[in-house]
Amino acid sequence: MNEYLNVLWAIKKQAQSYQSDYVRKHIRLVNEASSRSHISCISTSGKNMGYWSLTTAGQQFLNEYGGAL
Repeated sequence: MNEYLNVLWAIKKQAQSYQSDYVRKHIRLVNEASSRSHISCISTSGKNMGYWSLTTAGQQFLNEYGGAL
C-alpha cells in the first residue's frame, strides 16, 4: 500500500497529464486510484481536464492512511 500512497501523494503535489512518463510508469496504480475515485480527470464542472488530480476522497484516504501528508 505504500507504493499506492506514494502515487497519490505525487499526484497531489503535481497533477499528471495522461501521457506523462510518471503515469506510464505507474499505470497500474493510477488505474486503481481512478477506480477507487481517489483521482479524477473530470473537473467539478464535468469537463475533461486532460490530467489526473487528487479528489476529496483521495485526500481523505491520504489523511487516514498516509499520515500527516
